[in-house]
Amino acid sequence: MCGRLNVSDNPHIQALMEDLGMPIFPAFAARWNVSPGALINVVTRTQTTAVTWGINFNGFSHPNSRATTISRRNDLKDYLVQYPCLVPVNGFYEWPDTKLYPQWRGRDVRFHISTPDNALFLAAFAKPSTAGWQANIITTDATEKMANFHHRSPVILKPSEALQWLQHTEPKARLDMCKPYTGELNLYACSSFVDNAKHEGDECMAAAGIYAEQISLL
Repeated sequence: MCGRLNVSDNPHIQALMEDLGMPIFPAFAARWNVSPGALINVVTRTQTTAVTWGINFNGFSHPNSRATTISRRNDLKDYLVQYPCLVPVNGFYEWPDTKLYPQWRGRDVRFHISTPDNALFLAAFAKPSTAGWQANIITTDATEKMANFHHRSPVILKPSEALQWLQHTEPKARLDMCKPYTGELNLYACSSFVDNAKHEGDECMAAAGIYAEQISLL
């Protein structure tokens, strides 16, 4: 799954995009705790633009779509063909799925996940609506590290795969790219400060325990 994003370090994201010859990303205010429903910057075939994170399906906003679900639904495959995009982030947060991983029950923990370069692309697709453009991040099976506490992960694309994602014209070619990430990931237990979607600041990605005293006073 993918429930929160860290988009706080513009230079790392810019460097990643410039290396691939992508459009220059506009400067943005650092956001350490981006939740569904917020605006996120995406890269399309021709530009960078801001869209709402979450697509409204039958009256409910969904931030993510499973690759297996997309493969079964023609409407989602159409969006994937017409409006593929990338979500550049510095990292994302994940909480243990205690229903499937009961060993985590009663343990107050959440994780910040990124790459050694502190910048990565998440695979996504967009959809036009009367309320403006909306986007879903695509999820797949968990990476090896994440499989210890969750059964799903966002589709993380290596830099060499990012341009391919935008250039493919067939849905199958993109869906074939929706595999668990095999590159190196930095994963650590982070502060409970991030639990509240209204909280912002680098406290969100601090190592667990550092801000415990301050949080207890909020």
